[in-house]
Order: sequence, then structure tokens, then C-alpha cells
Amino acid sequence: MDSDRDRTLRIEIPPCTVQKEVEEEEWTDLSDASGWQPIPVSPLTMYWKGSIDLSGYARDYKTFYPAGGVIQQGPYVAEAGGDGSIHYTIVSSIPLDPTEIFWQLAFGNGPGFINNQVASAAGVGTNQQNWETVVFAESQVYVPNLNIQTTTGLQQLLERNQSGSLAPTAAQVLYVLKMILPFGATQTTLVIPASRVILPGTMDQEPELEYMMRLSRSVELANQV
Repeated sequence: MDSDRDRTLRIEIPPCTVQKEVEEEEWTDLSDASGWQPIPVSPLTMYWKGSIDLSGYARDYKTFYPAGGVIQQGPYVAEAGGDGSIHYTIVSSIPLDPTEIFWQLAFGNGPGFINNQVASAAGVGTNQQNWETVVFAESQVYVPNLNIQTTTGLQQLLERNQSGSLAPTAAQVLYVLKMILPFGATQTTLVIPASRVILPGTMDQEPELEYMMRLSRSVELANQV
């Protein structure tokens, strides 16, 4: 790989700690949320949104070719009194709607996959995106280890899955979202560690016709949101 064209895109995602009483149905202490927000349709679900600016490369008519995706994160996930949670991170070439993504994940699919039949009939989670626009995504499932008794609610990673096209993009912005969907409603504390998304790849100029076609396609898909 030509080192002059090598690029590593990166975005830092802050940690988050939220708290409530057992009987409460939403997080009441958001003083350490660090930019994370709850979703109105599911007040215990927290999300964070950010973006990676590629406008400087776009001005030079350059295309980013992802070679892979990696998520690094802090030392632990904790959820006192809870039954575990789904952690989902996505990098997309089109804007992201947290409510749409919540419904997709709640019905067992996600952006870039076929929508659940029941969800489609209910009219929720319908914006599945084109597979091509999901540049990179990763889901993690955390559950309590009943063999380890802790007061902090340390969670253990049960499953990790990746998806996305890793398709070249001429977009000016890549959109990033991380979402945490807790199971149940009896948790009193949720600790989300800091994390970062790393996308290694190359940045290069395509022949003019190919570049203009890719740019036109990127704009077309973004306008469908």
C-alpha cells in the first residue's frame, strides 16, 4: 500500500454515566452524560452522534477507500441492577435518525439489512438504508455474569458482530452514531466507556468520470433520507 495515500480516519466518542431509581422509567441524573441523549420513544436507550469531516479531501476530488474498521474502548461496561444491553456503533455516508435505528435494532436487524416484517407493517424502522451507505457498523451484546457478584454491575461481552460495505465514498461527511439499548427497566446505573472508531484506508483521486458518478450517487442517497 502506498504510504503517501494511506489515511486513518478516527473519531473519539466520550464516556457516559447515567442514573435513576429502580422504579423510575427514565434516567433522572444526566449530569455526567457528556453529550449522550435518551430517545423519547425509549427513555432508557442512550445515543451519541458525531461526524468525520472529509470536506478538505472532497475539495481535492479525492475518494476514501476503507480497508477495515476497528472499535477501541475503555476498560469496562457496568449496569447496576440491569439485565445487559446492546451496544451499536455505525459509520454512514448519509445522515442518521436515532429513532429509526432504535426500531431496527429492537426488531433484530439494523441499517443495511432487510427490515423485520412486523416492523415494516407497523411503519417503524423503515429507513433501512442502502447496504452501500453503511460504511462500517458493529454490535456488541453485554450481559451480567451471574458467577461474579459485584455491586457495580460489571457486564461481560457475550457477542460481537460487524457489518457494512466498506465501500469507497466521495461524501464530504461521514456520520457516526453509537447507541446503547438496555434490557429490562430495573437498572439504576449505566456506565458507558469512552471509545473510538478507527477506519484505515487510502485516499486517492479517481478518473474524473468515475469520481463524478460516485459523487452523484452519494448526493442521491443522502437526499433519500
